[in-house]
Amino acid sequence: MPFVRFHLVTGVYPEEAIASLLQEASHFYAGVLYPDMAQPPVERVRAFVVETQPQHWATGGKLVSEGGASAPYFVCLTLPGRPREQLDKMMAGFTELICRHLGADIALVRGSLQTVSPDDWWIAGQSARQARAAEVAAREGQGA
Repeated sequence: MPFVRFHLVTGVYPEEAIASLLQEASHFYAGVLYPDMAQPPVERVRAFVVETQPQHWATGGKLVSEGGASAPYFVCLTLPGRPREQLDKMMAGFTELICRHLGADIALVRGSLQTVSPDDWWIAGQSARQARAAEVAAREGQGA
């Protein structure tokens, strides 16, 4: 269920930078979640940007349209059972990618990791528990 959404202020970042962020983030995400695979399943990854107009984004109480800082935010989803080290690597990596591709100040970048039950995420019309039964069972069997 690799899914990452980047929230950005419209018009602040070049389209080429956003495109390279999305492409590298997709490969990074697959590689972190499936580190033992020679070819991680990048086709499972969904990465996209949600843009907000500068007059609709405030950082520290100041609208970006009035000189407030553009402060990127991201949300990624994961199924339960991933090792803490893997999740930490993922969150730090997305932060680093935002800084490198968009030139964002690391102190302004925020992220959220949301764990979704395999019964509450759907893949091709089936719950993730059904669609990825062997993977879900293996992670749950590890006691994580």
